[in-house]
Amino acid sequence: MRNPYHHLFYANGFAYLPDKWEPYAAISQPNVAIFLPVGSSLLPNSAFAGTLLPGEFGAGPRASVDAYWFNARSGYFGCALNGITPCTLRISGYRYDKTLQGEVVVAEQNVTIPPCWGYINCQLTQVAFNDQFHALSGIQFSACTYNLGIPQIFMMDDLNMDWYNNSCSAGILRIGHS
Repeated sequence: MRNPYHHLFYANGFAYLPDKWEPYAAISQPNVAIFLPVGSSLLPNSAFAGTLLPGEFGAGPRASVDAYWFNARSGYFGCALNGITPCTLRISGYRYDKTLQGEVVVAEQNVTIPPCWGYINCQLTQVAFNDQFHALSGIQFSACTYNLGIPQIFMMDDLNMDWYNNSCSAGILRIGHS
């Protein structure tokens, strides 16, 4: 994915794929986002992608500017496991702290994503984020095998988010930057 995309920056390892190339049908056609936790160096590097944690996207180099902060509501997810074992999706929300001059964790949530038996007619699972996922400068996703902690490839689509700062001046600032 190119950086920035809709004003947000994405870590190395994120890509868009047509859903015909993977087992999960897209909620918002035509593509599904995929994250490759290992081997992300196989994908072309994007500007500022290395400044984000693995599986994170957010304000990136603009994290200190609340005009680029957002509220995360929900999304659809699937894991690329063997079709037998569920996976654990860990979601971490970050907010820029002016005193520390860096992002700190302000929200965490773990969700179990069911397996897709035999990779036939797979459906992404809707996940509602808890109320702590507001005023974020970044959000990080990681998936691992249930109870084993082995990193897994995951897919996501149709994230429901909105801007935290909806003031006129914040909107004008965003209009001036990609």
